[in-house]
Amino acid sequence: MQGVGSMMTGSDRERPAKVQLLNRTEMQKKNKKAMGSAQCAAATASSAQSTQKNMQYAQYRNRQRHGWAAEDANAMADRLKGKRVDQVGRDNSANGADRIVNGVKIQTKYCKTASESVGAAFSKETGTYRYEGMKLEVPKDQYEDAVKIMAEKIRQGKVPGVSNPDAARSMVRKGSVTYRQAGRIAKAGNLDSIRFDAKTQLATSGMTAALSGTTTYVRARKNGLSKGKALKEAGKSAAVSGGTAMAVGVGTQQLLRTSAGRSMAAAGTVVSRKAVDAVCRSAAGRKVVEQTASRIAGQQVAGQAAENVIARGMRTNMVTGTVMLAAQTIPDAVKVCRGKMSGGQFAENLVSNGAGIGGGYAGATAGAAIGTAIFPGVGTAIGGFVGGLAGGIATSGAARGVCRLFRK
Repeated sequence: MQGVGSMMTGSDRERPAKVQLLNRTEMQKKNKKAMGSAQCAAATASSAQSTQKNMQYAQYRNRQRHGWAAEDANAMADRLKGKRVDQVGRDNSANGADRIVNGVKIQTKYCKTASESVGAAFSKETGTYRYEGMKLEVPKDQYEDAVKIMAEKIRQGKVPGVSNPDAARSMVRKGSVTYRQAGRIAKAGNLDSIRFDAKTQLATSGMTAALSGTTTYVRARKNGLSKGKALKEAGKSAAVSGGTAMAVGVGTQQLLRTSAGRSMAAAGTVVSRKAVDAVCRSAAGRKVVEQTASRIAGQQVAGQAAENVIARGMRTNMVTGTVMLAAQTIPDAVKVCRGKMSGGQFAENLVSNGAGIGGGYAGATAGAAIGTAIFPGVGTAIGGFVGGLAGGIATSGAARGVCRLFRK
């Protein structure tokens, strides 16, 4: 009697190997999809952090929106030149600097005319210069006239500690944008505001692309791909993640200039405030909030100030996350309508992506705080992305696992 093994055909012996290969391929596809989702979550969190850092969008609807937008645009121009910028003026302290650039204090005034821009820096009561030791930044197109007006003010003895009219040129600083451009930056749907938004997201999208490409390359090599194929996969991942971060960031910032975007931000503020208040009810929770906020802000903050830092970040991420979730959901909705995806799979993707974005923000916040403590700037960006990636993978995977239990 022949043994069972001898009765097996070549086809029968090959079948287990084929099944094993198919299972491994399927697992690799799932891991690749999970990594892509997590990278989107990390990109979302990074874009939100960039928006929060570089844009005072809540002020863009005010009558003085030119000045607020100019502060942001000029600060970004300095950052892109490699200068160290600290926008200290966000605390709205009386007669304080709007920002400090490489140790130099700057006050920004953007009014309709050069006379009004310079005049806004002088006291209505005494007629003297209010910002001693600070440079006065004016619209790009008003610079020459502003220098002449400042020189005349010096001659009149209205600038304490300065007697030489020639000092006016060093006292007045030319802004990077004109008065008209500043006004357009504060509004959605024009080239000036889109260009500014792209600049604010440039560093974040570049860092996201680099880190995404690196993690994808390492994963691809671990899965047995050759260096060439791994590099190809990494290039695709970098392009998608970097492009996604840029598109979502610019799209979110444009949205935040509209009434719909402001309404979303207002709703996000209510939710984030309640969440932060709930955490701060315990001494341990308050300590975590204050430590995290201090590391993110780059300075010691406590109490309500710390809560504001965390709440504003959560608010911005809610809007950014909504934009990203919409971008991920619309293609799936189209597939469902065409019969190429089941309703159950659509629901699973929606829940998983939403959870990933939320977890990505939590991870990015923690990662950014740790990175800032180690190496402010670069450490903040790397820590934020890595934390966002880890948070996105964990929560997205958990949510997908729960959904599959209900689908069985």
